[in-house]
Amino acid sequence: MAVTKIWDVRGSLDAPIKYVSNEEKTENPDLNDHTEAELQTLDDVIEYAANEDKTEMKYFVSTLNCNKNFARDEFQIVKKRFDKEGGIIAYHGYQSFKPGEVTPPQAHEIGLQMAKELWGDRFQVVIATHVNTRCTHNHFVINSVSFKDGGRYHDCTATYRLMREVSDRICLEHGLSIIEEPKGKGVSQYLYKMEKAGMMTRYNVARQAIDEAVALSVTMEEFQTEMRNRGYLLKFDSKLKYWSIVPPGWKKPIRIHKLGEDYTRERIQERISDNDISVRAVRLRQHYHIPNNYSLKRRVDRIMGRSGLEKLYLRYCYELGYLPKYRQNPTRLHIVLKEDLLKCDQYSEQAKLLSRYHISTDEDLSSHQEKVEEKMADITARRDELRKKARRTLPETEATKTKDEIKQLTTELRQLRREVKVCEQIRERSGHVKENLEIVDRDRQKEKEKSR
Repeated sequence: MAVTKIWDVRGSLDAPIKYVSNEEKTENPDLNDHTEAELQTLDDVIEYAANEDKTEMKYFVSTLNCNKNFARDEFQIVKKRFDKEGGIIAYHGYQSFKPGEVTPPQAHEIGLQMAKELWGDRFQVVIATHVNTRCTHNHFVINSVSFKDGGRYHDCTATYRLMREVSDRICLEHGLSIIEEPKGKGVSQYLYKMEKAGMMTRYNVARQAIDEAVALSVTMEEFQTEMRNRGYLLKFDSKLKYWSIVPPGWKKPIRIHKLGEDYTRERIQERISDNDISVRAVRLRQHYHIPNNYSLKRRVDRIMGRSGLEKLYLRYCYELGYLPKYRQNPTRLHIVLKEDLLKCDQYSEQAKLLSRYHISTDEDLSSHQEKVEEKMADITARRDELRKKARRTLPETEATKTKDEIKQLTTELRQLRREVKVCEQIRERSGHVKENLEIVDRDRQKEKEKSR
C-alpha cells in the first residue's frame, strides 16, 4: 500500500535536495554489496559535505537526466537556458509504503520505475529512499522546467491522479497492496492549526450553532427551525447518505459527520431525545430583552465619532470583537458576522490603514493607492539600475553595498505591494461590511421595539 503526494517548492534548490539525500535518513546497513557509484550521495550538489566518520555509509540516491554529483547545478542550467529561473523552482513528491511490506531495495526500485514513467522523458529528477521511519518511503525532487522543451511541469488534479494511478499499478506488479477506496481531503493544516489555537473557523462556528440548536430543541423539527434561524441551509433528507449544512455566506456545504463524533445524524438525534421538555422555556426566555436604564461612554461611542470608511471598518472590528482587545463572545455575535471571524486579522489590517492615513472616502482611497503605486514605480526603476550595476565587476565593498541596497528596496517594495492589496480589499469588501452592519442595526432595532 503506497501513499503519494506532491507539492511545489520555492526559494533555493538546496533545501529539498539536501532533505531527500540526508545521509541519516537514507543509510542502508543491509546493502554492503552495492557499488559506491550506485550509492553515492549528493554532498557535492548541496554543499553538504559528509563527515569523515560517515564516508563508509551507503545511501539510496539516484537521478534521472542529470548527474547526481551536479544535480542542482544542472537544474539551474536548464532554467537559465529557457530563461525560467523565477517562480516555482521544483516539485517535491513522496511515496510512502505500509510498514514491513517492502524492503529498502524494492522501495527504491519502485520509486525509480515510477519516476521514469512519469517524468523521465522530459524532466530531471532526484530519487531518494528514506529508511529512518517505520514506513520506508521515497522522495522525489523534480525540476520545474523541462530539459527537452522548456515547458513547466503542470501540477494539477489530473497529473496527481496519474501519479497515484501509476504508483498503484507498479505496486500491484510487485505484489503489494493498494488503497482500494482513498479517503477525500481532510481539514487543511491551516484550519487544523486555527482550531487547535482556539481561533474561530467555519467548522467550530458550525459546531457551536448545532450545539446551541440542540440545547434548545426537543424534536428534530425544532432543531431544524433553530438552525434556519441562525442562517443555515439544511440538507437533512432521510434518503441522503450524509446530512450536510451550508453556513450563512458560504456556498460549499459541510457534511456534519466530519465535525466530530457528536455531530453525526444518529448522535444529534440522540442528544435531542435526551433533552428535557423544559428547554422550551429557555428558548422562550431568549426572546425577551431587558433594556439598560443607564448610559456609559463606550469604545463604540468613540468609534461612531469617526467618519466614512474609517468609521465603517473600526465599527466592524468592534462588532467582530477585535476591538478593544480581541474580546470575542461568539455566542452573542450576530449570525451574519460569524463567518467573518475567519478574516478578523484582514479587517483589522484594513482598519489600521484607513486610520493611519485618515482615509474617509473612496476618492481618498484611490488617491492613496495611486501615490503608493507611483512610489513603487520609482523604487522598481531604482532597483533595476542597481541590478544592472551589480552585474558589472565592482570592488568587493561597493558590490556588497549595492546588494544590500537592492535587498532593502525589495523589502520596501514588498510592503508597498501589500498596501496596494489592502486598498483593493477595502474597495471590494466595503459594500459587504456596510450591508452586514445594516442588518445588525436593523435586527437590534427590532429587538428594542419588541422589548417595549
